[in-house]
Amino acid sequence: MGEMHNLRCSKCGYGIEANTGIGMLYSEENVVNNFLADLIEDSKLTNQAKTLLKEGNRLNENYGHAIYACPNDFYLFNKFYFQLDPTEFVPQYPCPYCQTTLERVTFAKGSLGTTKLKFIEEPKKFWQCPKCGNEELNEISYGNWD
Repeated sequence: MGEMHNLRCSKCGYGIEANTGIGMLYSEENVVNNFLADLIEDSKLTNQAKTLLKEGNRLNENYGHAIYACPNDFYLFNKFYFQLDPTEFVPQYPCPYCQTTLERVTFAKGSLGTTKLKFIEEPKKFWQCPKCGNEELNEISYGNWD
């Protein structure tokens, strides 16, 4: 089951409404055969993934919607994460503002009532609001989706 997050900077209100995880229709077969182009939303990446799938790669079981951030300017995005094995292909989404490759972020403990986002590949690096530089977010609303 997926999760819905409405995250807002605790100082200036910048934020994102993001879905994370997967729903019941996200079987490997459905993702590969029916949803891939809509989930990736980038024809070049879709074609690259489809070519690798035709060559015998398989969708790794760790896939779903994820929150991404630009490590350069810190804007947030909701993108689809997946990996194809055995090539270990992972989509490289460019930031639309600076073209730096976006990186996945995950939740980290903030002060009472807030959360932070930290970069998965660099766990000591935390997201900062691109508007005001603050690190803490309020979760305005949360829910499950299927």
